[in-house]
Amino acid sequence: MSREARYLEEARGFYQSGKFSSAGIYARKVIRREPSNGEAQALLGHLAFRSGEHQEAMSCYLKAQAAGFQDQELRLNLVTLHERREAFFDAVNLLRELVEETPQDLSLQLRLGINASRTGDMTTAESALLAALAGDEQAAQASLNLGHVYKAKGDTDKAAAFYHDYIRLAPSQQATAYWSLADLKNYRFTEQDEAALKANIAAEEFSQASQSLFHFALNRVYEQRKQGEQAFDAVRMANQLMRPLRPFKREAFTRLVDSLKSAEVKPRGEETSGPWTPIFIVGMPRSGTTLCEQILASHSQIAATDELPFMERLALSLEMKGGYGAMLPRLSEEQIAQMRQQYIEQVNQYLKAQGEASPSLVPSLVIDKNPNNFIHIGLIKTLFPEAKIINVIRDARDNAMGVYKQHFSHGHDYSYHLDDICHYWQLYLELMAHWQQAYGDSLYHLCFEQLVKAPDQQIPAMVDYVGLALEPACLKFYESKRSVLTPSASQVRRPMNVKAIGQSEAYAAFIPNAYRTLTVIADRAHKSFLS
Repeated sequence: MSREARYLEEARGFYQSGKFSSAGIYARKVIRREPSNGEAQALLGHLAFRSGEHQEAMSCYLKAQAAGFQDQELRLNLVTLHERREAFFDAVNLLRELVEETPQDLSLQLRLGINASRTGDMTTAESALLAALAGDEQAAQASLNLGHVYKAKGDTDKAAAFYHDYIRLAPSQQATAYWSLADLKNYRFTEQDEAALKANIAAEEFSQASQSLFHFALNRVYEQRKQGEQAFDAVRMANQLMRPLRPFKREAFTRLVDSLKSAEVKPRGEETSGPWTPIFIVGMPRSGTTLCEQILASHSQIAATDELPFMERLALSLEMKGGYGAMLPRLSEEQIAQMRQQYIEQVNQYLKAQGEASPSLVPSLVIDKNPNNFIHIGLIKTLFPEAKIINVIRDARDNAMGVYKQHFSHGHDYSYHLDDICHYWQLYLELMAHWQQAYGDSLYHLCFEQLVKAPDQQIPAMVDYVGLALEPACLKFYESKRSVLTPSASQVRRPMNVKAIGQSEAYAAFIPNAYRTLTVIADRAHKSFLS
């Protein structure tokens, strides 16, 4: 037996007996003599993973795979690393292999279902999660995530049934299910639901975060009962409980906006070409961005993806290299080409998955519907001068209450106090004015209220802006069967409804100061972009 083989045997034995320090010593001895030894690289990857050194673990695992080695632990840890990086397509591909090898492992079915839903592949998600239901340990999480799948597919009844199953199977986590029921938007709470919510609020066993979710759900109950004061008290308490857990970094956000406002960006006149033209739908959340997406995605030449994080990640990379606002105007042609290609490759994963489901789909335009991308319009227009950007503007009063009543699973930490919402709105308008000055008519500002009141005028104009001829399906967007991954999933499956306009008036008496500020903001937004 060679020295390398003896060292590897020692490393393997130490690892299996839990002597991880010694295992690392011997694995590194192997690597010093034989850098391409796949099993030694995998062992070092396992040790790094256990220590929380995820970047090092990923590096070792990739070297192990390149050497032709992989074991079960390597692949399972890689799935976790992909999940942490939000590389859900990579996680799904690996989980498909694992499930095919051991379909009886229902924990793998559960993970496949959750990750597939994150890529928008609801067919795979539904199948895997239904399989996972058979496992006692997986049934609760499978039920919750099946609720999310059926919500995305527009089946409120099935979604609600699975959320109720989750309440029964995981009573200590039932706050998530009650908020999920409220987030269906068109679920009608029963008297039993209301009684359970009030009992849970009175109990001491639930965390502050859970209590917040109960109050968010109770707000919806009172709204359905037309009990305005109780509805406001519930949502005020929900936000009061959540705000300390999700503090808004107001000063940091203000500095970011100021740095971007001082960035000397300008239109790029160069001709660019790519496999498709991106459409970025931006604005405040709960402003109608999902409705806009649903309309455009009903066109045969337009594909929709998700609220993609890719522009935010590119911006973060610039921030880490010397400051986002400072770096943005100084990007070299090489950097621009590299970042552009990186974004295209990431989006193409969604198009490939959609193409496998619908081979006839060859889009000429692709939607990225992350409202936060209003922050990144300078970067977008630097990488994609041809990009279509639609800024959806809703009356600030209605929008602010929509945001205030919404619990966001991540981000939007300003949403838990009306003063912070007003501040965020003001900075949004300031930054949009900066981009408007830089890019002019290449930006399209869409008034939500006008869209709802006059869809036959507004929809053709919007489709014309992206360079296409109107198709009848765009006017009947509510008949689309596509999955919708945002809280508006049920709302965009109904024809336009003017009831969405003026909803904040029911709360005006309870928020007089904020309502006056928001009225000023709404007037400013209209004069700046819509008049």
